[in-house]
Amino acid sequence: MFGRKTSDNSQPNEESNMTGLIKISGCDNPNRRVDVIFVHGLGGHPQKTWHPQEKLDNKSWLFWLGEDLKDVGVWSFGYEAEFSNWKGKAMPRFDQARNFAQWLEIKQMGKQRPLFFITHSLGGLLVKEVLRNAETYSRQAFINQVKGIVFLATPHNGSHLANTVGILNKVLRITVSVEELEVNNPWLRDLDVWYRQKVGQNEGQFRIITQVYYETRSTSGCMVVEEGSADPKILDVMPIALPADHMTIAKPQSREDLVYESVRNFIQEHLRPLPQLSPANPVPPQTFVTRNPIRHIEENKDPQ
Repeated sequence: MFGRKTSDNSQPNEESNMTGLIKISGCDNPNRRVDVIFVHGLGGHPQKTWHPQEKLDNKSWLFWLGEDLKDVGVWSFGYEAEFSNWKGKAMPRFDQARNFAQWLEIKQMGKQRPLFFITHSLGGLLVKEVLRNAETYSRQAFINQVKGIVFLATPHNGSHLANTVGILNKVLRITVSVEELEVNNPWLRDLDVWYRQKVGQNEGQFRIITQVYYETRSTSGCMVVEEGSADPKILDVMPIALPADHMTIAKPQSREDLVYESVRNFIQEHLRPLPQLSPANPVPPQTFVTRNPIRHIEENKDPQ
């Protein structure tokens, strides 16, 4: 509903090993300079969510980034986030954030190189919760390495669709992930206020660049995340409208897609080598000449 549509091209055992941090490209390069992590949303998939045809091949921006930018490690985080207990399970976001943080710790993410998150829907809320956990446990070094977060249709203030689905709970048997996405959910309000206060360019704030995109087309006749909820209301951050629905917003069709070019250029800025300042021309030491005072007087005596 929120992150994946029914597909006819499923393959046997394709879901195996699809949880945790999944290597996409460049992840084993010890000299990589940046790590990029894709985080899917409710009902999403660590690879299909980002593919225009929801396939498992390399024809998506998961792989384009590694092909277009050198020395970049591209990862995707997979986790259980089904909307109905009929289809699967989902952990509360607080628990899932702890799980995600542990994966980041195991893979040494945010310790040696800059870190970027590209998130869809619920994935954006999960990353915000990971940051709040990092602050709670004094992991400032990790926070300092997070350079940017891309929010694609993230419901910072919830979704009216989640409220509607909640009414049908007895039929759909919704998971806790849907319940936590309802409009005016206290946890969402608290996280929203916290992020706005913590992220910015002022002294004492997290120096994280936020990029925001929102859907303008309905999904099956319903606007899943409205513009107001997709806007985290960060100072000087302008949400960008895209001609996409809630699912296609995360699936750039080509390298010329606005989202892909923007994200690629943003990461590329952090790959540029620091300008090498040429050493200033050394000033030759002053030479002091000691003159013979008697000779100096004789040279300057008036002729008789």
